[in-house]
Amino acid sequence: MPSPTLRQIAALAGVSSMTVSRAIVGRGRIAEATRKHIVQLAREHGYTPDPEIAKLMHHLRGRRARRFQSLIVGLSTRQADDPEVYFRLISRGAKTRLAERGYGFDPMHISSNPADWPSLQRTLKSRGVEGVLILPQAAPIDLTHLLDWTQFCVVAASASATLPGAHRVTPHHFANMLLLCRTLTQQGHRRIGLVIASDHDRRTEHGFSAGVTWHGLNEAAHFVPPYISHQSDPAELRAWFAREKPDVIITSQLSTARTCAAQLSCKLRGPVRFVCTSRLPSRSAQIAGIDESPELIGAAAADRLASMVERRKPTLTQAPQSTLLTGRWVD
Repeated sequence: MPSPTLRQIAALAGVSSMTVSRAIVGRGRIAEATRKHIVQLAREHGYTPDPEIAKLMHHLRGRRARRFQSLIVGLSTRQADDPEVYFRLISRGAKTRLAERGYGFDPMHISSNPADWPSLQRTLKSRGVEGVLILPQAAPIDLTHLLDWTQFCVVAASASATLPGAHRVTPHHFANMLLLCRTLTQQGHRRIGLVIASDHDRRTEHGFSAGVTWHGLNEAAHFVPPYISHQSDPAELRAWFAREKPDVIITSQLSTARTCAAQLSCKLRGPVRFVCTSRLPSRSAQIAGIDESPELIGAAAADRLASMVERRKPTLTQAPQSTLLTGRWVD
């Protein structure tokens, strides 16, 4: 017996062919009871979508002139014009990609004080916002109660904001650290040390400390236990330095490298070398390390968020997905 057509299922359900199509692929706004009824009818009558027709329709939709679909905002405790380079590159990558897909993008400052949050929900809904991109924050912050997240699609492009259940697009910290350590080993370094603040290590899910530890125990000539500081203590740092004798020190960025070098009475380009896990283009003459490609991270996060808006995907989920981008070594 041949499989019924989409029109036949629509006639049985008493709805349009478009409603049947949307119910089966899970796209569009359809009452849950109606969707379940249509899916059940399709299952009982052996209906299966034709993949060739699906590909043709996707091709035809892709050839249509793009139009403005909706507004997406980027939320951060940083101001929209914040000069911090990593923040600006993430925002720029997201804005460029969203413009290509026909969306407006508006970075918006939010207060770090939860008492100021209640009005934000009304503001976003009145502006027709459907998607929210979580940008890098000025300091670690929990945004669980910032909004009623069931009303928005959301993707986080930073580990600096806690939002359980949100999909994320971030650097692949473990892979970046292995790339960094292996490159330093090829350049002749034998005692590779990591200096990192405990809150930064926690926010990056221990990817940096795990990467340098794995390399030290499995590939390096000498294992140097990472120095993970719970508070700034120059005396403890100097004791670690004297005990472990690293010939290269990895820090998170140029500013932390400068602080670390000053506390150890070293120079950035002295006998002990300093490199960083996040090397920004504007500081290229100062220090070597990993370019995390923040513009690509912003673009990838924007792609995922736009797809969620278009498909009306639910926001927070019990099985959030992480997209990890590997950076590149830059001398």
